[in-house]
Amino acid sequence: MGGEGGLTPLGGLEETAGYKGYGLGMLVEILCAVLSGARRVGPGVQPWTVPRATGPNDFGHCFVVLDPARLGGGMGGGLGFEDRLAAYLATMRALPGSVQVPGDPEKAHEAEAAAHGVALHPNVAAAVKALALRWSVALPKSFDGIDATMAPQNMYVRKDELHTQRVDPRST
Repeated sequence: MGGEGGLTPLGGLEETAGYKGYGLGMLVEILCAVLSGARRVGPGVQPWTVPRATGPNDFGHCFVVLDPARLGGGMGGGLGFEDRLAAYLATMRALPGSVQVPGDPEKAHEAEAAAHGVALHPNVAAAVKALALRWSVALPKSFDGIDATMAPQNMYVRKDELHTQRVDPRST
């Protein structure tokens, strides 16, 4: 063996070790259902539907807490966990194809909201305005053009415009 090769991602063909997802799925079920004492596991788990006539779900849960400081802080060339993790995430993000790691889309959304305000679906914006009028709560100026039954395509509310001062709804 020439020392070449590498790990393959989860999923895909058995020839490329794609079956690993099945084992990881079983591990999750063993920790969450079997270990916790849930009565229904594997194919015995009820479908996630509203009418569950066969009884309660009896789901189990498992929470694992790891303290990286107790897992050999001297490993990794003297770097601590945070440094090794930062280096790993930087490597993943530098891969071709705009690779993101968990949390990246959420951070981008948070930055977008901080810069432009919270994006509201038109129906939500209209409902917020209707409730504010009903309870005599002042609305940001960005709500001025919203009809309580119809809203623009996208509505942004700036953080600095939010307040709870009461106003007379007849003055709106």
